[in-house]
Amino acid sequence: LVREGVKLENIGKQAELLEDHSPIRIGTDGRHRGIGFSVVGRIQFAYPDGVWNEWHVLFPGGKGAWLSDASREYSITYLVPPQPVPPFEALKPGMQVRIAGDKAFAGAYSVTNLDVGEVVAGEGELPFRFTAGWKARVADLRGEGASFATIDYSEEPPHIYVGEKLPFDTFGFAGLRDPEQGGFTHGTALAFKCAGCGAPIEKRIATTEVVACGSCGSVTDVRGTIGEAVQKNELNLTKFQPPIPLGSTGTWKGVRYEVVGFMRRGDDDGGTLYQWSEYLLHNTAQGYAWITEYDGHYNFVRAAAEIPRREPGSLGTPSAIYLGRKFARFGGSYARVTFLSGEFYWRVRLGDVTECDDYVDPPLILSSEKTDKEVTWSLGEYVEAPALWKAFGLKGKPRKPEGIAPNQPSPYKGRVARYWLAAFAFIALGLVAQLAFLGLQASARPASIPFSVAPNDPWHSVSAPLEIGGWGSPPLVVRTSSDASREWLDVQYKLTNAETGQAYGLNRAMGFRKLGAVVDGSSLDVAEIPAVEPGRYTLTIDAAAGQAVRGTVDLYRESVGWSNFFLFAGFVLLWPLVAALRSAAFETKRWSESDYAASAEGDDSGDSGDSDDSDDSDD
Repeated sequence: LVREGVKLENIGKQAELLEDHSPIRIGTDGRHRGIGFSVVGRIQFAYPDGVWNEWHVLFPGGKGAWLSDASREYSITYLVPPQPVPPFEALKPGMQVRIAGDKAFAGAYSVTNLDVGEVVAGEGELPFRFTAGWKARVADLRGEGASFATIDYSEEPPHIYVGEKLPFDTFGFAGLRDPEQGGFTHGTALAFKCAGCGAPIEKRIATTEVVACGSCGSVTDVRGTIGEAVQKNELNLTKFQPPIPLGSTGTWKGVRYEVVGFMRRGDDDGGTLYQWSEYLLHNTAQGYAWITEYDGHYNFVRAAAEIPRREPGSLGTPSAIYLGRKFARFGGSYARVTFLSGEFYWRVRLGDVTECDDYVDPPLILSSEKTDKEVTWSLGEYVEAPALWKAFGLKGKPRKPEGIAPNQPSPYKGRVARYWLAAFAFIALGLVAQLAFLGLQASARPASIPFSVAPNDPWHSVSAPLEIGGWGSPPLVVRTSSDASREWLDVQYKLTNAETGQAYGLNRAMGFRKLGAVVDGSSLDVAEIPAVEPGRYTLTIDAAAGQAVRGTVDLYRESVGWSNFFLFAGFVLLWPLVAALRSAAFETKRWSESDYAASAEGDDSGDSGDSDDSDDSDD
């Protein structure tokens, strides 16, 4: 019915809507930027790779908008005034288009998808007439952050809608469909025959477009009630039994997923095919996600929340900025589908090739996939295989990882810096201890004690009480200096504790003696008295010489040496140095598989580094 004022016109019947089990329905309420809206109608579109819904929503005051639900990805857009845009035929994925209008959404946008949709049917209240079979050439674009735009070329001039692409939970939906009507299998599965080999296949997810036969790899269109061939294949190129079986269910980060599809993809690099595995996951509300595996390394992958900003980078290595994080480009590849099994929400075929580009900031990997019709970005996070096995209740043990994945977290991440800090902290403590020992063990030197010996007239004297300090009772040094030049000098020392009476004796001979025609000797003598406790002492000197000799006696503790401190510091520094070398070796091995192996450098913190699209080792 079409309403014009109070007049109603019956414009006929339309086809039935295709069941897609969208969680949204007419009457659902939601919010965008703090303002509530209600879903009042929808138009369902079909395009070569699937089906999507455009839900008509109304805000208070009658302002309308469109809520898009495409493969469980959600965006809300508002019509803006007409403005010049490039013709549809001139658009290419990745091309920049500037859109004016609302300040919140005006700016530069990048083309992400080009398609021709056909109206299947509609329901509820809609702001314009439509007819089934009506075709629309549509371009989707992404701007900075969550900004999203659609250009509808079915009108002249083209209609331009701008808004945001946001996660499901952001809208705060209420009044959704009964979850019992959805879930994973949606009740009884629809049975089909494989268009290639006739083997039985099933469609269990309403949004499934095609089912790939696990036996022969043929792809069957299951959108209707009779399966139609999309691609016939006599045999999958390689028989492969996925370690995570189709139909497995598990909860990951609070969302319960079912494994509904499996594919193998590879990159033919230099005549060698390097392959990896990708598992398609499905949740009715949250949509689709992926688990990727290469050489035993796993990633959990979701669509990126926004389009990253690419930068040339330094030292010849480009980078991409995403949600404030900087990702270093790891490399590119051309990924070709080599094996298919299960359900997919787009028309995938064996042999499909996608241009891929990977950027890493361990444990994350940012990947783009580009065809002649679209460019998409995804964000993967490295996960430990045992955690996945536990989450999905899988039997047996996962494959042991081989090599280093591009975004595998370094075991040295953050540790090397902490090791250096710890080492310098220990060295600082050692320095404090060294200085403390120097202060505690070195005492104030008593004044030099003079003596004077006449020829053949022994010298005897007893000093006044002397303070002998120090800590830990290191040896007491007795240093005798004299002016003896060619004569001998014998000295006897007796150090007596003035309080306890404990005495220490020391006999020294110095000076010069003639041995044949050679005169040998020294006018200086240094000796030690071990284990002298701190206290008050008197020194008795008895000296005799062949000629007149003058001299002095000095008592003191020897200062603590620095050699032990330097040995300690060297030993402590080995700890972070070895860790830094191991970290550098880890990063060198990681980047040896990248497009920048020659310029890759180690990172002490291990912050540089499997891609869902471009792993480079033998399968």
